[in-house]
Amino acid sequence: MNRTTHVILIIVTLFIGSCSWIGITDRSDRYLEAESIDRVEIPEPLDRPNFTDVMGVPRVTDPRGLQGQKPDVGLPEALGASVEVDQIVIKKLGDTRWVFLDVPPASVWPRVQEFFEANNLLIQSADPSRGIIETQWLTSSEGDGEEMFTSMTESLSWTDAGQRVQNKFRLQIEPGIRPDSSEIHIEHARMGEGAPYRRDNIEWDSKSDNIEVEQELLTELAHYLGETINQGQSVSLLAGSVQGSPRAQLVPDAQKPVLKYKLPFNRAWATVGAALEDARISVEDLDRASSIYYVVYDNSRVEQPGFLRRLFSNEDEEVSEANRYMVHLDTMPGDEVHVTVKKDQETSADPLVAERLLQIIKEYST
Repeated sequence: MNRTTHVILIIVTLFIGSCSWIGITDRSDRYLEAESIDRVEIPEPLDRPNFTDVMGVPRVTDPRGLQGQKPDVGLPEALGASVEVDQIVIKKLGDTRWVFLDVPPASVWPRVQEFFEANNLLIQSADPSRGIIETQWLTSSEGDGEEMFTSMTESLSWTDAGQRVQNKFRLQIEPGIRPDSSEIHIEHARMGEGAPYRRDNIEWDSKSDNIEVEQELLTELAHYLGETINQGQSVSLLAGSVQGSPRAQLVPDAQKPVLKYKLPFNRAWATVGAALEDARISVEDLDRASSIYYVVYDNSRVEQPGFLRRLFSNEDEEVSEANRYMVHLDTMPGDEVHVTVKKDQETSADPLVAERLLQIIKEYST
C-alpha cells in the first residue's frame, strides 16, 4: 500500500467520523416524531375549491401499549404457514373427515361443480352463496365404498334389482381457519330401493349413513381438485360471500393477547396440537383435562427452515426454564375457544412473546 492510498484512507476515516460534527446526522427515524398540522387555508379573494382527502388517515389504536416507546424495526418474519403445508389435504378428527385447501371458496366452487358433472353425479340444488350442493337420489349397487361409488358414476347398478340402494349427498364449502382457505365437508344419506317414506324430506345432521361411501367421494374429490385447481382462473362471485367472519382471530393486548377460534373445543384442541407440531415447537407435556399444552419456545432464536434447522439443531441442548410456557385453551359460549399463553397457572407470559407464539399457531392452523 503506497503513501497515496494511506492518505486517502485517513481522509475518508476523518470525514466519516466528523459527519455528526459538521451536521450530517442519521434522519431515518425522524418521521416518527412527525405531528399533524392544520389544513392550509387559502386566503381571500382566491378561489377555494372543495378538497377531498384521497387517503384518509385511520385512527391509531394501541392494544399493545407501545405509545412512547421507540420501535425496533427489523426484517419481517418469515410466514411459516406458507412452508411445508400441502395445498390440498384430507384432514381427520374422529370419524369426521374434510378436505382442506389453501384456496378461497370462490375459486373452489366451480371446480367442485365440474367434479360432479364429470362423474355423472346429478345435482338437485346448488346455492353458491351458502356453499351448499345437494345431489339427486343416485342409484348404486351394494358393496364397499369404492364399489358403490363406481356403480353410481358408471351406471352399473342395473345388474341386480334386489341389491340396489338410493344415495344422496350434501356438500358444504366453508371458509378455512387460515385466510383465503376452504374446507369441504360431505354428508351421505341412503335408503333401500322402494322405501315407503318421502325421499325428498331428508334431515341432514352432519352424520353420514355410510362413512365408507362418504370417504370414497371425499377422496375422489380431493384427487380431482389436486389435478385441476390451478387450471385456469374460474371464480364464482356468488361463492365469494361464503367467506363470512374469520374463524381464527389474533387479538393483541398490552397484558394478555388472545387467539380466538370459532370452533368446537375438540376441533380447536386438535388444531392447536397440529399447529405446534407443524411449526416444530416442542411440546413437553399436555393435559387435556386442564386444556393445557406445555411447550418450549425460544423467542430470541432465529428459526431456520426445514433442512437447515435439522442440520444445525442440537437435540441434547438443555432447555432454559425461561423458555417454558403453557398454552391454555378456554371454552367460551357459542362454540368459541380462546387460546392464551402463560408462564404458570397464575402468571401470564410476556405479552409480546405470547403474541408472537400465538401468531405462529394461527399461521399453522388448518
